[in-house]
Amino acid sequence: MCMYIVLYKTDLFDLNAIVQGATGSPWFPVFMFVCVLLESVFPYFGYFPGTALILMSVALNPKPADVSVFMMAWLAIIVGAVLSYGQARFFRPLLQRVASKAGLSRCESFLDAYGPYARIALFVHPNACAMYFTALGLLGRNLARELAYLSVGAAAAVGILFVVATRLVSSVGATDDGQLQVLLAAGLVAIGTLVGLYAAWRRD
Repeated sequence: MCMYIVLYKTDLFDLNAIVQGATGSPWFPVFMFVCVLLESVFPYFGYFPGTALILMSVALNPKPADVSVFMMAWLAIIVGAVLSYGQARFFRPLLQRVASKAGLSRCESFLDAYGPYARIALFVHPNACAMYFTALGLLGRNLARELAYLSVGAAAAVGILFVVATRLVSSVGATDDGQLQVLLAAGLVAIGTLVGLYAAWRRD
């Protein structure tokens, strides 16, 4: 939320102008793929505005959801999660040298206890998806059986973004002042809080 406020209150660069120019280009699906992919690889790019671009492309140019944009964003989340898993497997030998066996065992127990609930993160945000698959890679878990959850979760995440954006735009009209992104960030905070409370309650 702080990042979005800084972007829109300080005018560091005009993200709206970038999106408006990109939406009219035949290369926009590729542009969307690259931006969402950067956001989906943990931890180098953090909250790179990939999902924000999905919302802004709808908010600045209200129209039925573009299937090509949806597919590119969906594919980018999957590729980003797999890359996060792969780099985690690469660094796993280093982790095993610097971390204690007790610490690794505790992480394993946490993943066993909360793994099914952690998959809910796939429905929330590409960063959460990347962090989950990074944890799988660091702990040496199997990737293949998680790909089905990843595919469904990525489709749900992108679909929810499109639905939220189109519903808001249809009710309040097109906007380019950043309010849509701030509302999304607030919604993610609320969802994350509810998921955490649910996991804690289920553990008891």
